Amino acid sequence: MLHRSQQVKRAKNKRKAMEASLRIYEAIFKHSRVGLAISAAHTETLDLVNPYFARMHGYTVEELTGRSLAEILPPEERSQLPSFSILLHEAGYHSYEALHLRKDGTDFPVLVNAYLVYDSSNEPLYRIANVVDLTELKKNEQRFQQLYNQANTLVRTALRINADLNLKEVLKTICQEVATLLKASCATVRLLEKKTQSFRLFFAHGGRREWFMQKIPVAFFNQYFGGPEQVAVIPDLQAIRDSAFLNLFQHLDLRTIIAIKLYDGDEISGVIMLFRYGQVWTVTDEEYLLMRGLGAQASLAIRNARLYQELGENQQKLQELHHQVLQAQEVERRRISRELHDEIGQALTALKIKLELIADTSCHDCRFRVDLNPVIALADETLEKTRYIAYDLRPPGLETVGLTAVLYDYCRTFSQRVGIPVTFDYSAVEPFELSDAAAISLYRILQEALTNVAKHAQASWVIVYLQTDEEFLSMIVQDNGVGYDTGSGAPETRAGGVGIMGMRERLALLGGKLTLSFSPGEGWRLIAQVPWERLT
Repeated sequence: MLHRSQQVKRAKNKRKAMEASLRIYEAIFKHSRVGLAISAAHTETLDLVNPYFARMHGYTVEELTGRSLAEILPPEERSQLPSFSILLHEAGYHSYEALHLRKDGTDFPVLVNAYLVYDSSNEPLYRIANVVDLTELKKNEQRFQQLYNQANTLVRTALRINADLNLKEVLKTICQEVATLLKASCATVRLLEKKTQSFRLFFAHGGRREWFMQKIPVAFFNQYFGGPEQVAVIPDLQAIRDSAFLNLFQHLDLRTIIAIKLYDGDEISGVIMLFRYGQVWTVTDEEYLLMRGLGAQASLAIRNARLYQELGENQQKLQELHHQVLQAQEVERRRISRELHDEIGQALTALKIKLELIADTSCHDCRFRVDLNPVIALADETLEKTRYIAYDLRPPGLETVGLTAVLYDYCRTFSQRVGIPVTFDYSAVEPFELSDAAAISLYRILQEALTNVAKHAQASWVIVYLQTDEEFLSMIVQDNGVGYDTGSGAPETRAGGVGIMGMRERLALLGGKLTLSFSPGEGWRLIAQVPWERLT
């Protein structure tokens, strides 16, 4: 009896445990946030569904229980049921995405994880499917894809807009790109003109420029498109009754106008206006986002183009100022050179002659003559140095014998002064009809180049070559020295007030270019080139 009692007790405990487990499973089944459906292994009948499965399909549990699975599948999915069943029975498990039908006939995406439950003899007993509604996930995927596509669009558009820093080209590209991307019937780009307090038309796409008012007053614009929003929309012009507004746009037979404001910092700098004919343009959230992104890209591109334009204007002013400074320097050098040659040179010559006459007339006093000879030599040396200085300041032959002869003579006298052989050769056709600016610039560059060679290159010879081709007059200076640093770290060398940077600036004023190169064992090479059209 005791043994029997223990068996009964164990059976009761086992039953209670099973009942407790069953209640847990039932609670999980009823309250699960995943749709669950159970059917016999070889049928499509929904024998048991949980509330979540029923709700996602728009039914009650009672309405779905006993129905065929095919009833909640669209036709294209029903045709796949036999193949799904085969795959499930072959592997015991099958996972796939599908479309299910709601009670109202709309479809929605789901993820189905189906598996078989076997009996003790390993025969399929039940088929269980847990179904996850993918609607929100697919919406998020679609949203992410839209954002990704918009980001790509903005990147590609930014590259096209910023490919050119010319303001007119930038505005043209902005207008075309925005109109194309947003499928506008036509578009315009306007920039704020502070002096007249109006938005001036710069470019129109999809319509002739004369169709649009050249200037829109800021006050008028603010009346219809003002406010903090970057994108302002007038969805239907037929609802507008203001005659002043209609006079601006009614002749275009427009339906919708959109204004995308452009900013420079916190201030409005312009506006892109989009127009659509025919039906009302209902702007989507994605289009709003794209418009704001395009507006930001356009604002940045316009700001960059304006800065580039200002930089170009400032560089032009700087070049003009530099040109004026160089002209003033050359005028002053010419004056000083003339004074050294005509006045001081003549005075020194007269002094030398006078000293020689005194020496000749005082020959009886040999001691006096001996004392006077060094003075005569000093006067002669001073006269020679004065001539060199006058020549360096302004070679008189530039206006008379031409550039080639002056360069040749400078190479000869330089060689005599510093003791480095300088060979001059040319293949250019004479005579050159050079402007004074071109001639003096090439002369100054040769002065600087040879001075650098003498000070830094440790060269034993120099070759100067003047040549012409179809595009340029070129002056080449080649030595066999060790080269020298042309960067900012080297001591600045100057001849006639012109360093390496000065060479470049002189050539830039003539539209030319300077090329410097050094090869160990071959020496240093300078090439100064001036285009033909800037020589005269």
